[in-house]
Amino acid sequence: MRDFWDYTETDQHENEKKLPLTWDRFRKICFHLWRQFDDQYYAGFAAQIAYFFFMSSVPMLIVLTQVLGIFDVSMDFIKEWLETHLSTEMGGVLLRLFSASSTALTNVVMIVLALWASSSLAFSLSRLTTYTISYGRYRFNFFTERVKAIPIAMGSILVVAATLVIYVYGELIARRVLQNTYMGNLINNLRTPVLGILFFVVILANYYLLPRIRVPLRAVLPGAVVATIGIMIVTWFYSLYISRATNYNLLYGAFSNIVAMMLWFYLISWVLCIGMMFNKSWDIHMRRGRLTPAKIKEYLIKQHGSKGEEMWNKLIIGEYDMTDRSLDSLAVKASRKFDPGYDEKREREIAELEEERNVKERIERELEARAEAAEDEGDPNNPE
Repeated sequence: MRDFWDYTETDQHENEKKLPLTWDRFRKICFHLWRQFDDQYYAGFAAQIAYFFFMSSVPMLIVLTQVLGIFDVSMDFIKEWLETHLSTEMGGVLLRLFSASSTALTNVVMIVLALWASSSLAFSLSRLTTYTISYGRYRFNFFTERVKAIPIAMGSILVVAATLVIYVYGELIARRVLQNTYMGNLINNLRTPVLGILFFVVILANYYLLPRIRVPLRAVLPGAVVATIGIMIVTWFYSLYISRATNYNLLYGAFSNIVAMMLWFYLISWVLCIGMMFNKSWDIHMRRGRLTPAKIKEYLIKQHGSKGEEMWNKLIIGEYDMTDRSLDSLAVKASRKFDPGYDEKREREIAELEEERNVKERIERELEARAEAAEDEGDPNNPE
């Protein structure tokens, strides 16, 4: 796992020519991606994302129907897709959600609550992307990330809504605005590829916008491509499984539809996890030098300007963070005040860490002094 947490080879080769993709390098990328799963954080993260995927899907569909109701856009396309890729019973559960036709003032509260619930998926992906980018040394902040996830979820819904509007009315708009029959026919023929591109745009936007540490768009582009292709493949295989597995309801009974849907969400969640982790593997073995620890610090400092160093210390977990009492979490602060004996225990641990740090710094200073003395003795220009 050392190559995942402390890999610095790309720092040394940052200025070298970028390497082309070969079979050997692709194999190295795949094995490096596999080794990242030794980190226990990823072991259960796909299940967590799948849960939030399930919890947020219904509110997202409700808000989507409300937005599309403004344009009087039918949801027949999504209905046909659900009927094709899901079982009849499971699709019927979701099809009943598409009864809303327009947005009214009385629905504002419901839309706000639905946006909060639908942002759960963006919130979970935000933690995944930031954790991966920061080499697992990111200090989470629940409230900051939770609030940030709301506009991201809203933007994703609006992108989906805009795409569906173009899908439904694209040909009509082209003929009336552009007054060109050829363009209208072209847009009509490209509607399905546009929906495929939607997957890529939404995934790329989430990989880029969700992390609290903003990295270049090129750094997350490879993973977005992998995730897009992976979702299409997984959905295709899943549709084959649903069409042929007629006895899965014998195991789960009344819960079979929910379990089958959760399986689909789980597979998609794995693909989203792998896509983000692929960015790290690609950056290392293709020597792009965009996600090295030094670059991550540079991005964070540039992102926050004069407060960059302060934000780096707050967001990135350091070896001796316990000695900084201002970084104590709310739980630690409450425990210091209300848990008898905890404050004394904490202070003893801090004292031990401070002593360890002082010893380490003293040894480093002595080694540096010896190295400088050795250089001076071997320097022919030294007057002594």
